[in-house]
Amino acid sequence: LSWTHAGDALDEPSAVSERGSSVSGAGTTDDHRSSRMRAIARVKARPPKFLTAVRRLLREAPSLCPTYSANPLLMDVCEPCDEDTRELARRWARDATALSDWKSLPPQLDVTHPEGGGVPRARGARKREQLRNVFLFVAPLLRRKPTAKVVDFGCGGGHQTLPLAYHFPDATFVLVDAKARSLEVAERRAAAAGLRNVRCVLGFIEDFDEDFDVGVALHACGGASDAAMDKCVEVNAAYVVAPCCVGKIALAATAAANARETGGGDNAKSDAIDNRAVDDAGGGTAAAAPYPRSALAASVITAVAYVSIAQAADFGGEGYDACGPGPYVDSSEEDEDDERDASGFLASIGEDAAVAGDDADHVTGSIGGGAIAPTEALERRAETNLTPGLAAYLRAKAEKRERRKNRAPRSDPSLFAERETQRRACKAVVEADRNASAAERGYETWQVLMEPPGCTPKNDVLVGIPSTDPDCAAEFGAALRRRGTRPAEAFFRSLLDEE
Repeated sequence: LSWTHAGDALDEPSAVSERGSSVSGAGTTDDHRSSRMRAIARVKARPPKFLTAVRRLLREAPSLCPTYSANPLLMDVCEPCDEDTRELARRWARDATALSDWKSLPPQLDVTHPEGGGVPRARGARKREQLRNVFLFVAPLLRRKPTAKVVDFGCGGGHQTLPLAYHFPDATFVLVDAKARSLEVAERRAAAAGLRNVRCVLGFIEDFDEDFDVGVALHACGGASDAAMDKCVEVNAAYVVAPCCVGKIALAATAAANARETGGGDNAKSDAIDNRAVDDAGGGTAAAAPYPRSALAASVITAVAYVSIAQAADFGGEGYDACGPGPYVDSSEEDEDDERDASGFLASIGEDAAVAGDDADHVTGSIGGGAIAPTEALERRAETNLTPGLAAYLRAKAEKRERRKNRAPRSDPSLFAERETQRRACKAVVEADRNASAAERGYETWQVLMEPPGCTPKNDVLVGIPSTDPDCAAEFGAALRRRGTRPAEAFFRSLLDEE
């Protein structure tokens, strides 16, 4: 079956009932086969569940159709606009570019340096672009309030906030993550760079209970992005969130449904949270988050329909699209996690890449005459001093690499192109619903694509400013006034019968 109908076929009641009646009736093989084929044909003839859900959602609630603002980094190539808007956008872009001048930062804060993030240089350039887009929207908030308290939810190694902590010494930065090893890396980097305005908190996003001014989340998986946005809204803080894969919200939606079925009491919610898994960004899953996020969407489609949209929008396991690699597949996050884990392992045994690779100055491509990538340092250490712990660690990493090799095969180009368009449209709808939820609670919101869009397949940035800060909202409204290009535009026009 086509991928668009495979899920429906498994749940098609008519297919099951017709097959059952055929077996209990004449019982002939031909009749059975004929009946089964007719049932399958009916299933294949109807649209997939997610497409039906998207069509109903956008036709009955057209305000949820995604609308994108032009990224200020593109202002010089946009259509003509008023000079005030252009100048403000240019100032934002200049500021973001200056903040991401990696040569001016301590090496421990550079995402590509072995003493910093350790992301391979080929992919590190794309990671740097992602961070520039985060700086683009967070910096104006810190310019307005230099003493702001910024919380980085699912911080990982602190790539997106440690450089900001360096440039804004009067601000306070709180890094929240559920992975102790990630926080160890962040703390070590902050200490090495001499940062005194950074504090790390180990725990789930939902359990964080402090007031703050700005919330940031870069590629917090599944419900972790929703948990981060909820925390911001709870304390009336601005948010800058670039969500990760969204298919995992099915886990959170299921947990919420189970909690409701058991009465939705404190014990049910506690059990759901206690059973959370730590996601790739260290945020944990938002066990009891309601889906759809906005009340408007919830009035139109069910949680099951919403989950079908989210799953259609997903990239698959570890950021990989189930239909095979395509032009937007980017494994930078995978490699970054590998290097971060390796760096944490080195730290746990009291070494760093420079010590473990003491002959790195003889290695082509080494940096700083002695610093090498953490994974390479571990592999070289294993050649001379293979401890049981190191052997187990490297074995686990080898198994992970083998699982990556066994991913789904590449689909044919035409099918992949259709799948990519549908996936991108569904992702835009999910993000629009997230912003709509905040707007219903008194926020001014914007949805923007990272620039360049190819720096990551998860390139949506959601920005929210509480309406209680009208001056700040006015500045963002002016800078983001220009309408941007909406992904999968033809898909939306077709769906809404605009053609």
